[in-house]
Amino acid sequence: MALGVRLRDAHLSLAAMQELTQLAEDKGYDSVWLPESMGREAITELTVLALSSRRIRVGTGIVPVFARLPTVAAAAIATAAQVAPGRVILGLGIGHQHALESGHGVAFSRPLQHVREFTAIARRVLCEGEVTFAGEIYRIARYRLDVLPPQPVPIFVAALRPQMLRLAGAIADGVLLNWVPLAYLPQAVQHIREGAAAAGRSPAEIQVAGYLRTCVTDTPEAVEQATRVQLARYGSMVYYQRYFASIGFADEAAAMAQAWQRGDADAAARAVTRSMIQALTVYGPAEACRERLQAYREAGLQLPVIAPFPVGEPIQETFRRTMVGCALSGGIQGSGLES
Repeated sequence: MALGVRLRDAHLSLAAMQELTQLAEDKGYDSVWLPESMGREAITELTVLALSSRRIRVGTGIVPVFARLPTVAAAAIATAAQVAPGRVILGLGIGHQHALESGHGVAFSRPLQHVREFTAIARRVLCEGEVTFAGEIYRIARYRLDVLPPQPVPIFVAALRPQMLRLAGAIADGVLLNWVPLAYLPQAVQHIREGAAAAGRSPAEIQVAGYLRTCVTDTPEAVEQATRVQLARYGSMVYYQRYFASIGFADEAAAMAQAWQRGDADAAARAVTRSMIQALTVYGPAEACRERLQAYREAGLQLPVIAPFPVGEPIQETFRRTMVGCALSGGIQGSGLES
């Protein structure tokens, strides 16, 4: 009955993230996850949070494979593992094409093959301490790590659609979903299982986690407006337009795409319907949020990761209220929480 929390917002300082990590640990959370956003480097932050805690796991969710060399990413996470043995997770994914090409100046191509080879190289470095590799993208004569992680470092792969879900099932220790509606979850899990079976693996080896935009609130209207803006921003990206269309929101995806072609952010937000918000967001009183998280668990999401977000108040207030509300009586084993 594990529960994780995603810590990321432009207005959330590193000091605030340390405080929230300590709160998560006190409330029995399993893990804290850090996306890498433009201008924020996740593995350094992860190491700081690992040093600020004692028990909780810390993971990147995610590091884009196009913005790192796999050897460098493995070395960085291995260093973090020295200060938090058995508590670090390397989360990988493709990231967003426009942000990577315009913000980092890197070429974006063959994303599945990049993820496949990056994961293979990083795993070998982390498990064996060295790697020689001849792939379609990476060719490494020999790379050697100075110090192996004291305990294994799991690798999670972010996935949304069938091909990436099956690839994650074939190569990863865990899968990290995003914006996943409850109705789509069994289908996503089935793709993961198919990938595992094709690779000769047991699906039981793979932990299924997922980001769930979550807000404990008595003012649902504010949450809906904030979610509408967030979904519209994701709807500016072709990959998410296709994903939203594939999970039952084709009309909304098409309307968002047309609005962004005109450069009309307000129209893109208006294209997000209330039914889409309700399907993709967990919000309301604490008890209702806990019940929805449990429904996700029962549908196959082994590790729900709540992702609080700004709703027109100090961001830390939203995070604290949501984290406490979702943890209390939320079935987190061994939390020892007061009622």
